[in-house]
Amino acid sequence: MLVGATNSFAQAKRLVVLKVDGLPYSILDRSVQERNPRTGKSQLPWIEHVFYQRGARLRNFYVRGMSLSAPSWSLLDTGQHLQVKGNVEFDRYTLHTYDYLNFIPFYFKNAEGSRIDMPGAELLDALGLPLLCDAFPHDERYISFQLYQRGMRFATLRDGLKNRFVKNPRELLDEWTMGLQTRSVFFEQLEKELIQSLDNPKIRYLDLYISNFDHVAHHNRDRESQMMELREMDSLVGRIWTAIANSSLAADTAFVMVSDHGFNTDEKIYSQGYNLVKLLGSRKGGGHHVITKRHLLLDYSLKGVNFMVPLITTTTDDSYYLKGQSTSYPTVLLDFDGNERASIHLRDNDLNLLQILLQHLQRNKLPDPVRRAATDAFFATVERRRVGWQKHLNELNEELVALRSRIQDQRKLWEAQPKNFTRREIELGYDDQKKRVFAQLEKSMGQEKIYSEYARTLAGLLALKQESFAPLKLKLEDLIAKQAMGERNSIYQLQNYIVGEAPDGLQLRADGSLDGEKSFARVDYFALLHNITVRNNVQPAVSNRPIDLVANRIPSSQIKHLVHEEGLTADVIWVNGGGDKQALILAREDAKGNLSFRYLPIKGLTQDALGGFHFEMIAWQRDLPLRIFEDEQLIIPRGEDRAAWLSEWHTDLEWLHALHLTKYSNGIVGLYEELAYHRNPRLDLDEPGISPEEQLNRRFTQRQRNLAEADLLVVASNHWNFDVRGFNPGGNHGSFLRVSTHSTFMLAGGDKTQLPRGVIIDEPYDSLSFMPTMLALTGNLRDDKTPLPVLWSKGFRRFPGRLVKEVLPATPGKDPIAVTGASPTH
Repeated sequence: MLVGATNSFAQAKRLVVLKVDGLPYSILDRSVQERNPRTGKSQLPWIEHVFYQRGARLRNFYVRGMSLSAPSWSLLDTGQHLQVKGNVEFDRYTLHTYDYLNFIPFYFKNAEGSRIDMPGAELLDALGLPLLCDAFPHDERYISFQLYQRGMRFATLRDGLKNRFVKNPRELLDEWTMGLQTRSVFFEQLEKELIQSLDNPKIRYLDLYISNFDHVAHHNRDRESQMMELREMDSLVGRIWTAIANSSLAADTAFVMVSDHGFNTDEKIYSQGYNLVKLLGSRKGGGHHVITKRHLLLDYSLKGVNFMVPLITTTTDDSYYLKGQSTSYPTVLLDFDGNERASIHLRDNDLNLLQILLQHLQRNKLPDPVRRAATDAFFATVERRRVGWQKHLNELNEELVALRSRIQDQRKLWEAQPKNFTRREIELGYDDQKKRVFAQLEKSMGQEKIYSEYARTLAGLLALKQESFAPLKLKLEDLIAKQAMGERNSIYQLQNYIVGEAPDGLQLRADGSLDGEKSFARVDYFALLHNITVRNNVQPAVSNRPIDLVANRIPSSQIKHLVHEEGLTADVIWVNGGGDKQALILAREDAKGNLSFRYLPIKGLTQDALGGFHFEMIAWQRDLPLRIFEDEQLIIPRGEDRAAWLSEWHTDLEWLHALHLTKYSNGIVGLYEELAYHRNPRLDLDEPGISPEEQLNRRFTQRQRNLAEADLLVVASNHWNFDVRGFNPGGNHGSFLRVSTHSTFMLAGGDKTQLPRGVIIDEPYDSLSFMPTMLALTGNLRDDKTPLPVLWSKGFRRFPGRLVKEVLPATPGKDPIAVTGASPTH
């Protein structure tokens, strides 16, 4: 039900959202404008009728961060800054995998009763970030299959299969011969259920997620294939709109069509693929055993067919020191999903160093001087890291104590759950809540086990004493945890990454100490990635350099004295387009949470062994990362000098206005959104009134998010992709290119919603605007930013995004949205 609404405030009593994966506004708009030569009507007549003639559409709606499904849908579904940074994320301590797109394990776990929500929804619950659907009671909403799915519709699966097989025997035989279209089975049933639900006036929120266009566009660049899917989508819009018009709440219903990102597809160009797995497994790339989650081309994959296998290990024969240990000691985690980007975790460089030295010392074949030097180097490394590792260990042990207490409480809660539920209790979702209690208990028990094991090995390493060191009596796995990456690497480590022993073995300096420069083979991963070129590229429009830029997060405390800026947020983003073409993205945040940014061109950034940074500031020029200076679509105030304006601080809205039509759209803000830490008020450690145990639980949750952060974000050049499971020739997404970030947002409604008709909105907005606009449209905002108290009690908090005022009724000019009688207490 809608709370706090009055008759004087026009609003939608029902919200129907069509969620379309990967639908670019430009292709949709071109197809709507094009006339069918046979009928003279639009190629997409229903979309033209509903949203172009009877509704409003945003011509400039963009992904706030990276054009990647799991992060993009999280922005739309929560209205909060990014916490999910990839389609797949890995925990560096434990290799736990957050696989947000893999439905199959979820189906099996749901069938056995151990899961009720998709992994993405579970994570957001742990972070205290509710979804748009959570604004509506369980019995007043219809939720389809999607990335952030709540509950499981086994009746939908059952009825879909039943309806498919109860048909003409000849038709069934033809389909069996040609292949059963199981994907369409479920979508057809979901559509049927949604339309049936529109007949129930109690249902106030309905959504339907469709992904066919995204799937087709990845594999087909031809206009005919894509147009076929658009026509199917158009017919779906017509069926939903007709059902809305025939429902009792037609006048009060808002119909919304939104996509998570755009799509980089061109009829004239094949999207080219580059194999990062092969590079990283080569001697040149470090000889790494590489773990991925997506299934690879089977030539490279050790495990590539079982959807229930949590990790896929690609073994290399070029390992420097880990031959035969691929499943025990992988050294790279790679997420290439999203295709135009990849995130790379490299094992903590000092763990490589320690393992190489320990393996030598355990062989007992070193000359005494080399043995003494290797032992000294081993313990010098431990001592150099001792303070930081001990701090992490102490904190983790405190958090594990709190976790064990929480497990006991959760077990009691589970045991207290009722065995049976009435029909009304099932309608209210009480049975689902019971499953969530069990799922949380099982997850917590699993976390306690794997983090305790990591803590045990780290404690064993820190307990070593040089005076009693006996390497032959030690087990490697008791000191260096199997399948663990350790801490995230510094810039210095990534520029001087130890991949193995040098060809001439361990070498000594004149003073008898180990010569680290001569003893170890190293890789500078920034130079390696930027220097990649290919020789077999036959498409003139595609660069022979697969990688456009590499980006990292740097703590601002380590760099603020060099940029002469105060009041910076915790993070600076380093964007590396090559040695002389680099930039720093600096950020500030005011008391209201509003962000401002400065783009600082630099070159030659390095970090020394002591942690000091060095770089040279340079003037604005062509070919800097994001290619802003030379872009003819850059919009700055008339009469302003381009270089001078670009050198100044500007709010995120000012950057959006200036950049949204450029090749990289809002890349400055997008890179910060993707890579920076964003404070989550639901995990505030200093919130008044929380217990010490709750404080530790929140700290542990935040630690898990930090452990999912990769070392390197690698962004592909235009028309390149990294999808080694089967390079997508049709097109891709995942970058900051405008063609990939330019998404779709359109609305239409019945008379009582007062939604505008035939309106084109040119003002640029990003995905943080979607959630608050939906809540404002349904009367659930107290003002432009803050949810009503009933939603506040469910975990909703102030929204950082702007409302799309142009589509909201009764909000002329700059007046804030207001609902009469709302409590001002929050």
